[in-house]
Amino acid sequence: MGDKLQLACMSNMQLQEHIRRLSKNSACVMLTFHAQERMLERSVSDWEVFECLRSGVIQRPAVRDSKKHTIRCRMEHFGSARNLAVIVALDEEEPELIVVTVLTKRGG
Repeated sequence: MGDKLQLACMSNMQLQEHIRRLSKNSACVMLTFHAQERMLERSVSDWEVFECLRSGVIQRPAVRDSKKHTIRCRMEHFGSARNLAVIVALDEEEPELIVVTVLTKRGG
């Protein structure tokens, strides 16, 4: 039997490494319809989302979603033209990253 991940017990650094590791395999990343709509609205490419997941940082505490039994993390990637944040949901029962939404902010 495989050990279940204890996501709620992980530090930001551990969650960040977990997200980076999973996102190396694009088959492990699921984009919700809402995230795809926000990407289109904000002119964010798939490549930018994956770059954020693979090299971004978590600076804010993870949030437990008690309704969906997931942990939500905000991966942020800071660029010269704009900053990108990708909100992902992690589920101890599912081996995937679920991209919930994508946010942008112009650098200034």
